[in-house]
Amino acid sequence: MYQSGDPTQPIPAVRDRRTGRIVAAAAGAVMLVLLGAYVLTAYSLGNRVPRGTTVAGVPVGGLSPEAAEARLRRDLLPRADKPLTLTAAGATFSVRPEEAGLSLDVAATVESAQAPRSFNPVTMVRTIVGGEEVDPVVVVDERRLQKTLQSVASKVDKDAVEGAITFENGEPRITKPKPGRELDREAAADRIEAEFLRSDRPIALPVRQVRPAVSTEDLRQALGEFAEPAMSAPVTVRVDDESFEATPEEIGSALSMRVENGELAPKLDARSLAKALSDRLAEVEVEPRDASIVMSGGRPTVRPSRPGRTVPPEGLAKAVLGALQKSGDERVAVVETVTKQPKLTTEKLEGLGVKEVVGEFTTYYPHAEYRNVNIGRAAELINGTLVLPGETFSFNKTVGERTRENGFTDGLVIKGGRLREELGGGVSQVATTTYNAAFFAGMDDVEHRPHGFYIDRYPVGREATVYWGSLDLRWRNNTPYAVYVQAWRERSSPGTRGSVTVRLWSTKYWEVRTRTSDRYNVRPPKRYYDPKPGCVAQSGVPGFEVDVYRWLYRNGKRVRSEVDHVVYKPEDTIICSAPPSPGS
Repeated sequence: MYQSGDPTQPIPAVRDRRTGRIVAAAAGAVMLVLLGAYVLTAYSLGNRVPRGTTVAGVPVGGLSPEAAEARLRRDLLPRADKPLTLTAAGATFSVRPEEAGLSLDVAATVESAQAPRSFNPVTMVRTIVGGEEVDPVVVVDERRLQKTLQSVASKVDKDAVEGAITFENGEPRITKPKPGRELDREAAADRIEAEFLRSDRPIALPVRQVRPAVSTEDLRQALGEFAEPAMSAPVTVRVDDESFEATPEEIGSALSMRVENGELAPKLDARSLAKALSDRLAEVEVEPRDASIVMSGGRPTVRPSRPGRTVPPEGLAKAVLGALQKSGDERVAVVETVTKQPKLTTEKLEGLGVKEVVGEFTTYYPHAEYRNVNIGRAAELINGTLVLPGETFSFNKTVGERTRENGFTDGLVIKGGRLREELGGGVSQVATTTYNAAFFAGMDDVEHRPHGFYIDRYPVGREATVYWGSLDLRWRNNTPYAVYVQAWRERSSPGTRGSVTVRLWSTKYWEVRTRTSDRYNVRPPKRYYDPKPGCVAQSGVPGFEVDVYRWLYRNGKRVRSEVDHVVYKPEDTIICSAPPSPGS
């Protein structure tokens, strides 16, 4: 039997079980408390930016997403609007981010920085202990960025300068190549995206060298293999059964070696070579001759056209280039000529109906030797002019400037209502005569101007003055036939009048009827005294107005009605002396 209270006796089993349950319960309670604390901590840390996290230097650690976004909008977003400084090849460019297609995505940046709610102890430790620098999320509009880079490249890119060989006085000269440069746009775009908002320093854009296609060594090789042999001797140019020599200096003036399609090649400029050899080409070429009208037996006849023979510049250059690398008797360029047809053939001119007089007029002038000279020269220059259908005759273009070199002398002209001496005085007599011949032939009046005051040797209302550079006589051939101008002058002599006649040959096309009105609104002249040197006395003529009518008929039917209103100013009386004193 066991006696109670005896320490040497064992404890009953039921007591052991009770104690274990107490210990287990206590441990469970502790674990429950710890688990709750863990859950509470995880919950409190969830969806917060890890402590110590920064975005482009802006601290956002420990903040909620909303607070982090607010801070980035306040502290980082303004920086995203500041101009960027870009550098390339020593040049600096200021670009607004918006223009370059760059913008900050604040929400995406915060999302990439924050720690999600998690029971993972590693994530919890990262949130508690601290984060790191987080890159801002940048949105890029590629089209705008490439447009910006294109603008930068337009100021940075520089083409490589290809080398060349030119020739001066028959001696070859090397022009050395120079490298170029170009913006590496793909790498530049990557660098801008990488450094935007991450640094305040200028962004250096990569530029790469562009090498010339041909090196200096290639040029030296071409110098020995082509350029020097090309200039070693003249080239004999053979044209049909004739020949002449082209010297190295003449060939060299049109020759060069330049880079084409990545290779150095000789080039002989056809026009320049033809110009250099023009004097000798003229001896072997025959210019085509247009058909023309000549007077024979008092009537116009057709002088036949003739084809020409010409050396085509391209064929000449090709043949000479092929002979440049040859030597001795083999340096021969054989060139084939081509036939060059005239612009106006015999057949065409014969069909243009120059066979009868369709308009003719004669005017007379008092004797003055300057009139004989100037009127005769102007008539000589317009004589033989052929005006094709639709073409316009121009007096100034046909006669040219009235200069001594052109055969004219000083004479009286009307300028500013006064008679003055100038070169070509009197040629308006020829212009007036030509105008009337064309008037009665039915030609279109394109431009004519009557004199400022009336000259009685001209038909009233039907006369024309000309002045180089400002006043012209122009009429258009409005028929399907050519018009041939025949003009001649009969000299005057002391006591006799001279005359000038203009005759137009063609095929009659128009019937012309005309009438001139009576003079009206007559105004008397004034009298002036002029004691200055160079004064030319003139008698006064009244001013008046007159109307000239012309009707054009075709096959008996009126086709056109015209009226020309002419105003003549009074021709003042000019007395070349001082005015008489009162009472004299």
